[in-house]
Amino acid sequence: MMGIRYTGPYAEQVAEHEGQAARKLTDGTVSTGWTEETSALEAFIAACSCGWRAAAEHPATEAGKEAAEAQWNTEHLSPLIEAARSSWESWPDDLAGLARYARDRVLAQDNAEALRILDQMVADVDYRRRTVAQLSGQQERGAQE
Repeated sequence: MMGIRYTGPYAEQVAEHEGQAARKLTDGTVSTGWTEETSALEAFIAACSCGWRAAAEHPATEAGKEAAEAQWNTEHLSPLIEAARSSWESWPDDLAGLARYARDRVLAQDNAEALRILDQMVADVDYRRRTVAQLSGQQERGAQE
């Protein structure tokens, strides 16, 4: 599917969400691909690669296509980005909980599980670092404008 991909700071957390204006055909079926058979469309519908689909239909025009894409952005993508942004609030407690669990696994001589948890923590810290680097880049670009 060729659609809209979010490339901002929280892209890793919403990577499985690619939006597009799906085509509702005259027989009522909805298709995300374009073929000769799908060229006779009745409407556009906001859709996502994760399976989400809006209920509203938009006219089978370029403006309708743009409206469906905007609806995906507003109703589906924006809440996902906000959830990723708000995950920072609980992150310190989540990380501390994982650290305590890893400690307990080491004390119980379950080193394989402790290692798995530590690897998970390192991956999460790396992701958070990349996110902050992107946020910093956005902030710098905004200051230059």
